[in-house]
Amino acid sequence: MLGEVAALQITTWQFKNDDDNARHMGPVAQDFHSAFGLGVDDKHITTVDADGVALAAIQALHRENLELRARVDKLESALERLMDR
Repeated sequence: MLGEVAALQITTWQFKNDDDNARHMGPVAQDFHSAFGLGVDDKHITTVDADGVALAAIQALHRENLELRARVDKLESALERLMDR
């Protein structure tokens, strides 16, 4: 999941009907659909799909953070034992 999110090209753009000051940011629908296979077509990104991908990515980052914290704690404990010798 994180690899797919990281690989998405994020650009700024505007809809054809927007005024000149309106800007949006995100991936294009074709890339999003190709990466995740979500939605009814490759022309639209629904908010529920974008939110779902974002929440899944946040959960993956949380798991990765917990694993890294445990590894750091273990390494710090080992270092403290070495320094006490």
